[in-house]
Amino acid sequence: MSIATDSLDAIFNVDETSLVKSGTIVGRGYLDQPTSVLAGGEVLAVDYVLHVKNSDFSSLKFGDTLTVQDANGNDVSYTVRVNEADIDGLTRQISLSKV
Repeated sequence: MSIATDSLDAIFNVDETSLVKSGTIVGRGYLDQPTSVLAGGEVLAVDYVLHVKNSDFSSLKFGDTLTVQDANGNDVSYTVRVNEADIDGLTRQISLSKV
């Protein structure tokens, strides 16, 4: 089963996603913040991964900045580390560093 481009709007809906802005580009995305335990349990590292539509954010590259709106409506700034297309070609995973 493949996901039609039209159904991406249902997946990236306003109720479940965060507002994402980079320059004049505005879209929606899911921000994951997985935590890794490093150095024998002595260090916690948080990775930021943003899941977005390919059609909105495919042009972002290393060093570009964007903001993601948090649950309180505040814009939080991030810098792009890696911007990779998902296997479906419709979505992207953008690895971020918090500014």
